[in-house]
This record gives sequence, structure tokens and C-alpha cells, in this order.
Amino acid sequence: MSDFFNKVGLYWQPLGGNNIDQISGHCYRYTDLCQLKNNKLAPTTIIVDLGKFDNYPAFNIKNSVAAVPDIRHLLGKAPDCAKAIFLTHSHPDHLNGIIHYIKAGYNLPNLYAGKYTFMILEDLYKLFQIPKTRRPAQIEIRPGDKVKIGSMEIEVISSSHTCFDSFGFIIKSKSATIYHTGDIKIDQSTYFRKPTDLKRIKELAGEINYIVADFYGIYDDGFAVKEVTTYKKLVQILKKHNKPKIFLPVYPTHTEMYIIAFLAALKLKKNVVFFGNPDFYGYLKLIQKYGIDFNKMAKNRIKVIYSHDKDEIATLDNNYVVIGTYNHVSNAFEATKDNCFGIITAKTFFNPLKGQLNAHNIKFVSVDDFPELQGFGHGFWGDMEYLHLLAPWAKFIPTHTPQFVINNVRELAAFSHMDIIAPTPQNNQIWRLQKNSCELVSSMPAKWLIAVENSGNYHFTEVFQKATSGLGFLKRTISNRRCLRRFKMYLHWRKNPLKPKLK
Repeated sequence: MSDFFNKVGLYWQPLGGNNIDQISGHCYRYTDLCQLKNNKLAPTTIIVDLGKFDNYPAFNIKNSVAAVPDIRHLLGKAPDCAKAIFLTHSHPDHLNGIIHYIKAGYNLPNLYAGKYTFMILEDLYKLFQIPKTRRPAQIEIRPGDKVKIGSMEIEVISSSHTCFDSFGFIIKSKSATIYHTGDIKIDQSTYFRKPTDLKRIKELAGEINYIVADFYGIYDDGFAVKEVTTYKKLVQILKKHNKPKIFLPVYPTHTEMYIIAFLAALKLKKNVVFFGNPDFYGYLKLIQKYGIDFNKMAKNRIKVIYSHDKDEIATLDNNYVVIGTYNHVSNAFEATKDNCFGIITAKTFFNPLKGQLNAHNIKFVSVDDFPELQGFGHGFWGDMEYLHLLAPWAKFIPTHTPQFVINNVRELAAFSHMDIIAPTPQNNQIWRLQKNSCELVSSMPAKWLIAVENSGNYHFTEVFQKATSGLGFLKRTISNRRCLRRFKMYLHWRKNPLKPKLK
């Protein structure tokens, strides 16, 4: 065991998720060090999430296929190695590292996750041809479950995000209690999914010492847009632009938008064509297998078809919404400027489709016109302030956002009496957490492992983590200067609440 683990405490180590700039590859280590009756120190370690880092091409490693956090030192039979991996949800930046570790020949500890997460993982196993003998044991968990791992107890609570079975974890030890939020928003209007369990968080508020929180969306003020607001806006637009054929593309991993778009079409009795790329159809089949029955919801009020067969589309009497992930206008729809309209629900992902619609002179609206059209899976600054009100004594440990964003929000947080640990956490740091104190005990350079596949050989190559965002990326998103100005504005609004906000 490392020399840094020499005192009783609950140790937290971000291995991916507290990156320099672009955020993905989430992975967090929790090691509880408790003292036995013989005065020896006994460790219990779990890992929360094992995702992949998206921008691995920036490292210019030949034949690279992915990048993952380095957990090799936590794998094996030694006392301080991980006893379990808990998965918050099914998105690649939290899940897909599992595949690459298995492909590289490593054995992983037991996995704890929700039903839908395991359904996604099963598809990945098939895609990467991983035999059952190489797969780690799976234990399905649900909100309310309490799992005992060594000296720690992990309680599962529901979390509002964009997929089914999205969880947060209450991690309890004698040293401290931590609420690891996973990807979260406060929204209580989630469709066919359990929302963030605010009641349970409030019940545990007196026990929670730290909130390891998803700060991804704090660049925006107020609360993240509710799903019911997105639904109402879709209904409003469909009513206003009542063309026979509506193109309504949705981002593939945001399965909540499949349902919201379908319900909006159902409300106005417009037939539905599910149409898209293989990724979309894969997710569509999974949510149907999970238990979402679109035909049953239609109740003979509308027709639902799952292809773009021209003859089948002809039975819809030129009254339908095309829901799916696509970036072209199929000839099967016989689209013209007189019979079609588009509703674009993502910022840049569907830019090629916008070009196609423009080429056909088909009018459309997008998230630039109505930001609420985009599905929001991460809370805004108001969501974090609300969590602080629920658990006012807890210190916040920010994750899922670039370091400079946290550095810039500190003055705003202080005004709201929100205590954010300092200095801003970075990947591979080790923090010792106790109920009344926390300390940074180690700060070493962080690494990514680049998965390389060459002629059937699969192995990892180490690289040190570095900034991978180009200047263009920062100009489009959240540069340091923009970030600072934005938070200064939010602070001004709070200090001068009676003054009107400038638009």
C-alpha cells in the first residue's frame, strides 16, 4: 500500500473526471482506512465508474482506439486493491473503460450497476466479442439498496439524468459520509425514470460531510431545463408549424428525448417514424427491451413504424414525425419545402442535417432559437445551490468540469456560503477526508492509458494527461475569460436582486 495511506480516513482519488480541460473518462477511487483491534490499518477500496476519454486522437498514438484512466495499481488480490466497481450510469464516459481493460487482459472486480447499464454493457461485450469467461461478475442494484463492502456501506439513490437507472451513491464509513452524485440534475419531471431522490438527500443531510458533485453544467445559471418544459416546447412548435412531415432528430445516447419527442407527437396525434443510424436503433431496441412499449402507448391513436420503407410510410397519410438519429433526408420521405419542417435538438451534432434541410429549402428551428429543445442531463448552477440548501453543512468536491471553471466560480460559491474544497482537485491527487477536516496528501502527474490494437494484439501505452482542447473548442464553449465574466455577472445579480437583468 502507498506511503500516502498511513492514517485512518476515507481517501478519495479522481483518476479521470477532474481533467485539465475536456471532461470524460470518469473514474474515482474511494479507500477507507480503518484501525483494527490489533492497531493495524485495514483498507477497503471501491471504484466508482470506469469510463473512456473521448479525445484520445489528440495524443497521436498510432493504432489507438481509446484512452482510459489508469487503475492498474488497484487491480489484483492485494488488500488495498478494489473490491468492487460501482457504475453510476450507462454512458461511455462512465462505462466503456471496462471493455478496454478486459480486452487488454486484465481481470476486474465485481460490477454493481442498474439493469439498463448492464443491458448496454451486454451489447458492448457482444460488439467487442468478449467471451463470458472474461466478464466480471455482475450484481444488479436498485435505488434504496445498501451494499456492504468491507468497512464501507454504499447506499444507492436515484439521480435525474438522460438514461434509465442513473444513480448516485451514499458512501459511508466511520471516517466520513460522501454523497457521490453521478451525473445529476434536480429535475423531478423525468419520464419513465426515477428522478433525483431529494427526500432521501434531505433525510441524510445531517450525516453527509462531502458531496462529490457533477459541476458540468454550472456555466449556466438557474435550474437545468425540465423535461416537461422540453415536452411543452415541442408541442408548441408542432402546433405552430403544422406541416404534414416533421423531422425531429435526437442525440443517440439521450434516450429521454426519444420518449419526450414520441409523447409530443402522440399529444397532437401525429404518426411516428423511428428512423436513424445503427446506434439509434440499438438504443431504441434496448429501451423497448427495458419495458418502454411505444405501440402500447399509442393505443391505436397513432401508427408507429420502425423503418423508412416507402410503402409503409405511404400508409401514414402524410402525417408523421421522424424521430431518430440521422443527418440526411431520406428520399423515402419525399421532402419538399411545402410539406416539411425541422426541429433540431442538439447544438452541433446535426449540422449536416441542417445543411440538407437548407438544400431542400425546408425551414427549421434549433436549440439556437429555443435552448429548451436540447435534453439537459446536467444541473446548472441553481441545481448545485439547491443541493447546498438540502445539505448545507457538506463540503463540495467538484468533478466533471475543467479546473479553470472551478477556480472562477469560487467567489460566487462563497457568496452562497457553499464550501468548495481547495485547491481545485486534479486527476491523480489523493485526498484524506474526515468528518471535520480534509487534506491533500499527494499530488502526482496523472496518466491516460491509450488502448492500442495492432494485428490482433491489444495493449496499453502510457501518456501523461495534458490539455487537449484546441483554441477553436474553447472559443465555442467555455474559455477562461468567458467563464470568469459569466460568474461575475451571476454574482452581480445576486448582490443586486432588485435590479433588472440585462438581456
